[in-house]
Amino acid sequence: MDSQTLNRYIIASYKLFFLVVGIIGNVLFIHLVFKRKQLQSRTAILQCVQAAFHIICQTGPVMSGVFDMGAVYTRVDCFHRIAYYIFFQAAQGMIMLVIVLDILIFVKFPVFYRRLSVTKYVVISGSPILLFASAYVIFAHLTTNEETVSACTPPFVYSTTASMVFNQTYVALSIVVLLFYIILINAFYTRSRNQSSNRSSLKTVKRLQLTVIIFIFTWFTSQLLSFIVIFFPTFSKLGGLAISHLILFVCLSYSNTFYVTMWRSKEYRDQFYSVWWPRWSPQSSSIAHHSPSVTLKITNSESMFYRRSPTQIES
Repeated sequence: MDSQTLNRYIIASYKLFFLVVGIIGNVLFIHLVFKRKQLQSRTAILQCVQAAFHIICQTGPVMSGVFDMGAVYTRVDCFHRIAYYIFFQAAQGMIMLVIVLDILIFVKFPVFYRRLSVTKYVVISGSPILLFASAYVIFAHLTTNEETVSACTPPFVYSTTASMVFNQTYVALSIVVLLFYIILINAFYTRSRNQSSNRSSLKTVKRLQLTVIIFIFTWFTSQLLSFIVIFFPTFSKLGGLAISHLILFVCLSYSNTFYVTMWRSKEYRDQFYSVWWPRWSPQSSSIAHHSPSVTLKITNSESMFYRRSPTQIES
């Protein structure tokens, strides 16, 4: 077995691993939020939608290099095979921005946020996701041709020029998301300095910092490295083998939400135990009888944010 074949099998192995682990994690996350009313903030619901997108996206990587190892496609054939993946990958990319904007608006304009009706909220948050994802699929359809591609993945569906536009847009979107995270961190850090006793702000800063680190080393890294590949497509044999593992960062970004949330949020861990192992949950009785009115009594916008929607600052 030569090095390239071995490399393909290694990539196929971890694609399948993250497919299983990611689907399990995302399903558990959605199930937990819908089982526990205390966790059902608007932003948590957005994260559930994102988790659903991730479940669909996780089937994309295995469509190329696992079930069709060694197959050769034209761009047109590839588009017909993974059009759904292009749509949901674009949708999950845009929903990252929607989620961080949702948090920022809640923190900066809490009164406006709470007065926003459900219908308006759904339209405002859903429209950019649907429009962005649809535009990407239409753009891919219009720029396909009969050239063969080295891999049937979203960047290669487009023509060479169009793929540059595709990747530049993703990089720009990732930078905007990163900037909004930095603004959020600064807002909470400033508040913690002005209110020295406010431990909630310090905890929020730490969790946002973790979110940024995970975002940088998964999705953001994958987009930056893809940018390099598209602009400098010629590599040595060793470089080509290394570049083929870019998909690892994408797989990580699709599968980390539930596991990072369980790691960083005691509230979510307690709720998870109360759902799946109530007899072994030390706080099962208090969780089971927890009243949502506790959240409603909190008047401080930051504390309310921390209590009602912890996941978006942890995953």
